[in-house]
Amino acid sequence: MKNHAKKKPRLLFIYFATFVTIIGFGMVFPLLPFYAREFQASELTIGLLAASFAIGEFFFAPFWGRLSDRFGRKPIILLALIGVSLAFLSFALANNLLWLFISRFLQGVFSSATFTSASAYVADVTGRNDRIKGMSRLGASVALGFIFGPAIGGTLSSVNHQMPFFAASALAFLNFILVLAFLPESLSKKAEILVIKEGFLNIRQMYHGLRGELAALFILIFLWSYGMSNNQVTIPLFGAEVLLTSATLIGIFFSLQGAASALVQWFFLSKIAQKIGEHHTAVLGLSIMALSLFLMPFSPSALVLAALMMIASFGSAITRPTVQTLISKKTHEGQGTTMGIAASFESMGRIIGPISGGLVFYSFGYHAAFLMVVISIAAMLIYVVFKKKFLKPEVKSLLVKP
Repeated sequence: MKNHAKKKPRLLFIYFATFVTIIGFGMVFPLLPFYAREFQASELTIGLLAASFAIGEFFFAPFWGRLSDRFGRKPIILLALIGVSLAFLSFALANNLLWLFISRFLQGVFSSATFTSASAYVADVTGRNDRIKGMSRLGASVALGFIFGPAIGGTLSSVNHQMPFFAASALAFLNFILVLAFLPESLSKKAEILVIKEGFLNIRQMYHGLRGELAALFILIFLWSYGMSNNQVTIPLFGAEVLLTSATLIGIFFSLQGAASALVQWFFLSKIAQKIGEHHTAVLGLSIMALSLFLMPFSPSALVLAALMMIASFGSAITRPTVQTLISKKTHEGQGTTMGIAASFESMGRIIGPISGGLVFYSFGYHAAFLMVVISIAAMLIYVVFKKKFLKPEVKSLLVKP
């Protein structure tokens, strides 16, 4: 049995690695208008630049996951942090759109190694009963990164537009040194062989995942990502064009949303999951998200919109870590391999969500943009609960007395 006192510092380094990576992800968004002017890029091009991060994640997450099962979590996290640091540096020095795309894509490639290995590390060092707490605090570090990333990007850009990425590069390199010096390896039994073709260009693995026993969980992690990523486009558009709300105020709302998510995940999620069960928690979270999204386009004021965003953040906060916990418990493969496939489903949501949200908003109106997500979540939840019997295992466990 591992000493509990030794787990905390290990996980703090993991949380910090994830936090730094997400900070870099979020820094670019306040600067997109600058790059649009600087390189005379269209709105579509700038949107693709933002999405190229998720595209890199989508293709490479399973590859890194398999590498971490074969060689250990620590070497992959170290490689990821060096790669992220160089990618941020490259983005800062880029002088044309092509180089920006390459740098942003590489940020996604190496960030996927961090996220996948960090999730597998948490699964390695936590028991089944306390895993939800580890995963929820990993989720809180992601939420905090989403708060501070855009804020740091906007603040440091007042010096010059390169400064945020120099800072992100330095932070990633500092974390590399800390991990190298203080983080022990978590994987006690490494995979004996590495089959690269099974973890690269992962469409085939995702297809098999949807046919296996983890299919319901992969669908849920996609739905969560799709819904939240769609929000990042539709809420600012709705606020600006319908409620006539300033971009600054919407940015504050998103920061409050991230703070609320971090608070719920760090202090309350494990208690909720213990009370009602992990399967029920995941379904409840997505249901709350869907309900708040349904009500958002009827918001009569910015204040009501902010309140609904807080409710959505609660649903989001209890969904993703819970689904990740269930995936880590139910998998029969290596934790890295499975977390990599889950990360690809999540990345696919981050690609489809913003693109579809913007297209539907301008083509069919703001009600349709929100309703599309609500219908998607509701339909797939019905499928998962009734067709895949998602809640049935937990009902059985609640009826069995110890």
